[in-house]
Amino acid sequence: MEKLIWATAALALSTSAVPDRSDQSNGCGKHDHSPGFHTQNANGNLSIESGGLTRYYAVQVPPHYCSSKSHGLIIDYHGAGGNPTQQWKNSQYYNYQRSENYVIVYPQGYDTHWQGPSYATEGVDDLQFTSDLLAHMESEYCIDSSRVYASGKSNGGGFVDLLACSDAGDAFAAFAMASAALYTDTSLDSCTKRRAILESHGDRDTTIPYHPEEPGSGGELPDVGNWVE
Repeated sequence: MEKLIWATAALALSTSAVPDRSDQSNGCGKHDHSPGFHTQNANGNLSIESGGLTRYYAVQVPPHYCSSKSHGLIIDYHGAGGNPTQQWKNSQYYNYQRSENYVIVYPQGYDTHWQGPSYATEGVDDLQFTSDLLAHMESEYCIDSSRVYASGKSNGGGFVDLLACSDAGDAFAAFAMASAALYTDTSLDSCTKRRAILESHGDRDTTIPYHPEEPGSGGELPDVGNWVE
């Protein structure tokens, strides 16, 4: 039930943050895509090159996708040790009618992790991967560039926080996080970006505690209540 509520709230945030204008991407008018959840195409696993690495992703294409109509885009990041299929099942955007207006892409973290915590693979630039993936999606799909959003769970939520505080986040209209592992806050004290952010967090969470009393597996964790303030 908790993840259903979070998905509803994330879609509500994306709707409330929609600007008045529509910026169609270069993918508009190119070709149509089959609806449904996809991890592969005719050439194999869905992938792009970024930072000298092959990076993978999955995509949820809405049931009535048309290349002549611009759609919102959500990039949804899995938790540590996860994968795109798990995150697709976890977020359950497909259960909501509003998701029919969005293309949703589920990137795969390198070695199943995202940039930020101490256990992330050193030297892997997930901010660059995000920018490259966004450019790829806008070139292949008809995307309204003014309606691009990021969401994530746990380690993926922590990365969304990092993204929101970076220049790469300028391309996004809003951000949503569930049980975010906010390890990155220990190095982002000077973050000056003003963003629309939703953070959903259970106060009985024992993995990423709301009021942590000791460091987590990836470093120091902030008190979520203080972080919100």
